[in-house]
Amino acid sequence: MVLSVLIVTICFSTSCSISSVPIEILVPAEINITKQIKHVGIINRTIPAKKRKIVNILEGFITGESIFSDRMGAENCVNGLAEKLNTSPRFAAIIIKGEMVRGSGTRTFPPTMNWRKVEDICRRYNIDALISLETFDSNIHFNVKKKYKTKKIKSQNSGEKKKVKVPKYYAHLGIDVNSGWRIYDPSAKLIVDMNTFRDRKNWRNSDYSRKDAVRGLPGKRDAINVSGYNAGVQYGIRISPTWVNMSRDFYVKGDSGLKNAKRYVRNGDWERAINIWEKLTKNVDMKIAGRASYNLAFAYEIMGDFNKAYRWARRSYSEFGNKKAGRYMKTIRDRITDEYLLQDQLED
Repeated sequence: MVLSVLIVTICFSTSCSISSVPIEILVPAEINITKQIKHVGIINRTIPAKKRKIVNILEGFITGESIFSDRMGAENCVNGLAEKLNTSPRFAAIIIKGEMVRGSGTRTFPPTMNWRKVEDICRRYNIDALISLETFDSNIHFNVKKKYKTKKIKSQNSGEKKKVKVPKYYAHLGIDVNSGWRIYDPSAKLIVDMNTFRDRKNWRNSDYSRKDAVRGLPGKRDAINVSGYNAGVQYGIRISPTWVNMSRDFYVKGDSGLKNAKRYVRNGDWERAINIWEKLTKNVDMKIAGRASYNLAFAYEIMGDFNKAYRWARRSYSEFGNKKAGRYMKTIRDRITDEYLLQDQLED
């Protein structure tokens, strides 16, 4: 079975009758890539040919866009993808530099790379496939709006506070990133994936002076670098199983047994916690029995037994009327589906 759930820390946030446990879950990639591809190289193909480079620089001056900022953003995009893939259990990735693989330098995909060139790169770097950042482009949205706010200001003469309207400035910086990718499989001479990823990141700050409002935003170049890195991470989520942080709730109030079981969960003693909850499922109070059944579903999900988790969630909902368990059933059904996908993506 694929290891797809892990408690990363045992800390609790308690609200009313429940506690929340943070967990880390392995979710499947959006697309399946043949399991023969394990070692990949990532290359930045966004630098245009020399003739096109001059045209792009002139266009950048006319439109106000920074060509050189996009170049740094593209490098961070590649870095983001590499780090994401290397933290997943699916791929081992390296960044390939120094190869003469020019592109268009625009949002338009260049012609596919020559297969002999792809095969040569893959052979020299001992990789199974080549992931190429084929396009990268960013657009900057910046504005500052002024609104009047009512403030109480103390008079220097009388000492009394009076309501006055003062201007407040709201600064906004938005970066739209457009990154285009191809994955080249040299053994099959196949483009495994061709995808354009669009993302927008926003920063906002407000202050009572325009200068301070703007100062609270990142520099435009830094913002492009952050956005580029994030775009690479998002493409990694598309092609590789990914660990994501989530949380799960369980009941800790309503009966002394529920409270005692919380202590065992804190110590990682699931056997004792389960023993308590199993006894409470026979409680004459349907509310307590429903909560105990829900907690058993929670425990078995944490331990990776999703079928047993689903059975307990269904019992909590159908027999004891726990509405929270009805919603939890869908979560566990999704986990079961994801488990099949993960087995297909990870196991040989």
